Amino acid sequence: MISVVHGESAVGPAVLSGAVVAVASYLIGSKRGDVRVDVALASIASFLFGILLAFTIVRTRERLALVQDLVSKGNASLLAIHNLMEVFSEDVRSTIRDLIDRQLTDQIDYRLVDNYLSTPSHLALTQAVIALEPRTPQQEIVYKEAVEICIDMGSNRALIEAASGQSLSPIEWTGLLLLLLLLMALIAVLPGGTLWGALVAGLMAGTLVTLLIILRKLDRLRWHERTSIWEPTARLFRSMGRDPYVPRDAIDSGRYRPTGRVRVADYPDPYPDRTGKIVTLEDFDPTTASGDAARAMSLDAAEPHMRAERSTS
Repeated sequence: MISVVHGESAVGPAVLSGAVVAVASYLIGSKRGDVRVDVALASIASFLFGILLAFTIVRTRERLALVQDLVSKGNASLLAIHNLMEVFSEDVRSTIRDLIDRQLTDQIDYRLVDNYLSTPSHLALTQAVIALEPRTPQQEIVYKEAVEICIDMGSNRALIEAASGQSLSPIEWTGLLLLLLLLMALIAVLPGGTLWGALVAGLMAGTLVTLLIILRKLDRLRWHERTSIWEPTARLFRSMGRDPYVPRDAIDSGRYRPTGRVRVADYPDPYPDRTGKIVTLEDFDPTTASGDAARAMSLDAAEPHMRAERSTS
């Protein structure tokens, strides 16, 4: 039920609603009122639903594109800071690398609409960069570039928080759902009891439900999440010499199919409490067809650096 409400499951609700409308249409038959009134009501309802749905889809797609663009810029900034630290000592590079890793994992732990919860790790990174003490002319140049990147990162985070908070209101969802129910009821009445008409009515109802589920995914910033969020972030982790970090829920729900070694995060406490999260290094065999056959590595047999980690952030 939760997956349906969150828009993570589309096939089941679409097929179920289509079947219900098709059966209801066949059973109602010719037991209906004036067909001209039904057609007029269906035309008005479909016009209103189509206009409202098209407007909201365009609005949510623009919002999603903006958030994805800002997230990509943030990832590029983090990679740039990581690369700029090459002119500093190994201790500095290791410290900054750890802070970048912490910021990325904190951002993944929380939903995009709660991006502000990862602010402490962002501030820790920017303060560490600003506190650097360049000793050579090359380090001076790199230091100025890194500080400018930190300033841009702060601006991008503010824009992400502003854009991610502009989701559809409960009133808008109520209006869409009421129009959908009205339209499905009118569609069920129109065929007049014919078999083919009932099948077409069911197909139309399933299509309408699918469009509403797509809107729900867009509104929750989950549309094309794999290619826009998880894969670029995984490449960023690996470019820094770290294993990608993914919540187990993203893997179990099919939103991401990892390959190779991945840090999998489990959250025993209710959201947004992440103090007791458990991070386990797992190896996902890339040769399997589905890409999701995971082999959890035994803590006894694993190498010292392949161990379960408990975070007390």
